[in-house]
Formats: sequence, structure tokens, C-alpha cells
Amino acid sequence: MLIIKDIYNLQTYLNAYKDKGHSIGYIPTMGALHEGHGSLIEKSNNDNQKTIISIFINEKQFNDNQDFEAYPRNKGDDYNFCENNKVDIIFEPSTQEIYPKEYKSIQNSYFQNILCDQYRPGHFDGVVTVLNRLFSIIESDKVYFGEKDFQQLKIVENLINENFPNLKLVPVPTVRSNEGIALSSRNRKFSKTQMADFISFQKEVIQFISHLDKKIDLIEANKKAEEFIKSYEKFDYFEFRNASNLSLEGKLADSRLFYAIYKSGVRLIDNLEL
Repeated sequence: MLIIKDIYNLQTYLNAYKDKGHSIGYIPTMGALHEGHGSLIEKSNNDNQKTIISIFINEKQFNDNQDFEAYPRNKGDDYNFCENNKVDIIFEPSTQEIYPKEYKSIQNSYFQNILCDQYRPGHFDGVVTVLNRLFSIIESDKVYFGEKDFQQLKIVENLINENFPNLKLVPVPTVRSNEGIALSSRNRKFSKTQMADFISFQKEVIQFISHLDKKIDLIEANKKAEEFIKSYEKFDYFEFRNASNLSLEGKLADSRLFYAIYKSGVRLIDNLEL
């Protein structure tokens, strides 16, 4: 496994792979790797001859500087994780490498003013800015994203369709614990008691969904969702949206439940298929 920190050396190796006819799978990350990332790596390894991971904590996508400073960093563990999961290259650039002085940020124009975009101003501007840069540098055949951040997945899908015709987006289902919790680097901030509380909440959400008539429309479904969350902690959102276009139109059977909840001061997102 190689750990590369500059674009020139990275592209030297990538071009050598391409000259040999190797297909390249790419997984962009901000580190703090876990088994959710492991599923992306496994899928890439199955699909391609070479797999590359980038580890870059992108300050541009944090609308809260405290959140950026508190983001988990465990470089040594990440290296071991990648080696154990048979990653070929870790690309770990500096901010100066990714954003030279002349580099201009771009604005997200997809799925605006809903879900996380509504509550995290500028977040997805930072996401599309860094991905536009990374996709241009790496020029992989495929890129892998988990479905946990489904809005991000849909935004990336549009970014790729418009700007990277030779890049294939591969969605990978969310990896969950035995209790149904989506794996996340932010889960590490919880004590055992806090995690038990979150698990209890998730089970109640799943039970709530299971009792709904899948034939009702999303307007009626979201009225029920509003009633359900009245007794819970702070939410940014808790709503059903059409899984195809993230609208509020259609039947419950065609939707996912999206939520962003604050548990013990930690913001957690998830989406659940019906």
C-alpha cells in the first residue's frame, strides 16, 4: 500500500496503472474509517484491479468551525484499516495541494433548500467543490458512495452526470450494526448509555414505519411523522421524501424516511428504506 501526499506522484502511479489496463475504483473520505467504508472498499476491490482512498478533512463543507475542529482524526488507525482492507493507494493531500490560491469554489445547484442543505448553509457547496477537484485529479473509472447520506449521493450523481461523463457512480447500501444503527464516525462520541438511548430511538422509528399504510401519500405520511417526533429531542428534520427526486410528492411506498437528530449534542443523519 502506498501513502501519497502530492498530486504529481499520485498521477504518476495512476497513469502507470492505466497504461497496464487496470481499472481504478475511488472512495473519497474524511478519515475516521469504519466498516461502512470497508463495504465501499470491498465493492471497489471486487469491481476493479486497483482501489484508491483519499483522506482529506475538507474544511469548506463545515458550516460550524467547532464541528470541524472536533471531527475525529486517527491517522494511524486509518492506515492500518486501509492496509487490512487491501487498499492500493491512500491519497492524503494538504489543503494547499487541493486548493491552490487560484482555485475557486463552486456552488451546489442540486436539491437545494431541503434536508441538510436547508440546515447546513454552504455544506454542499464545500462538498461539490472538493469532489469536483478530486474527480479531476484522480480520473478513476468508478467512484463509491454509501447511501447513508442519500442527499449527498443524489447531488454527486448530478455533478457526475453533468461534468464527468467517463466516471461511473456506484451507490453502496448503508452498513448497520445489529441494532440497526448506521455506522458513522460520529458514533464514537457516544458513551454506552448514550448509544443505548440512540438504539432505543432507532427501534421506535423502525416500529413507527412498519405500522404505516404504504399506500398513503407523503403529505399524510409527514403529518404522522410530525406527531411521532413531538416527544423526542431536537431534530433538524424528520420527514418522508420521494426516493427518486427527494420531493414531497408520491406515495409512501416510493419514499425513504430522512432524519437529522441531535443526540447529546451530536448531530446524526440517517435515511431508512420502507
